Amino acid sequence: MPGLESTRQIWGYSVPQEAFKFPFLMHSILAFSANHLAYLSPTKAAHYRLISGTHYTAAVTGLNGALADIAPSNCHAIFVTASMTVVNAFTDARAYDPDVLIETFQLLRGMDYVLQKTTPMIEKGPFAAIIRQATDAPKPSPLLSSLLVELQAPRGSPTSDSTPDQLSRSKAVDVLRHGLQYAIETSPYPAFRASLIWPISIEADFIEQLKVRTDPEVRDLFKRYCQLLDFAASEFWFMTNWKGLWRQL
Repeated sequence: MPGLESTRQIWGYSVPQEAFKFPFLMHSILAFSANHLAYLSPTKAAHYRLISGTHYTAAVTGLNGALADIAPSNCHAIFVTASMTVVNAFTDARAYDPDVLIETFQLLRGMDYVLQKTTPMIEKGPFAAIIRQATDAPKPSPLLSSLLVELQAPRGSPTSDSTPDQLSRSKAVDVLRHGLQYAIETSPYPAFRASLIWPISIEADFIEQLKVRTDPEVRDLFKRYCQLLDFAASEFWFMTNWKGLWRQL
């Protein structure tokens, strides 16, 4: 799972131990494992994806039930399950196209609400390292740096005559630029980190613009975001099926 090198002990030992106490977390881990087997064994992918889907549904159902009573005793299981739900959604989408990606954005926004609710408790507990920012993030790749430079290029600022759609689009550009800059400075996996920041931070109105994609500038911005997914695919196997999506826009 994404994170600092220091979190390997947590993901490799503490999280499985927690899963023995909370079935919804165990189902989430098993869904992720089945997806990994599907990736490693393409000839058996359909079989493993069916298993993954069964565990994914059970994980989400159990998570929804646990959200009614978030407490220090279950916050770690809830936090990790919400995190893995996002990864599993990217890994095993029903299709890898722009429309399904936007549907995934809605899931991300819901899971981000869960993460925000549990983070204050996580910061005080044994899983705190999972959310700790990197203090010595590696230098980003030249291609990722080039994308940031493109996003930083001067552009027209909103005016008093700007329409709500234009204002929403302008904010979405700023969010992508600031999100990528922040990810480069604080994460060892900046492309993946930035690919999560943008969907949860853009305005709901702009998501509606993404759905129709009639505005050339909206399509262009969406294409730049999808280029981030290409970089994320080079970081993690579970993002590989999204590679090249920008060519569909």
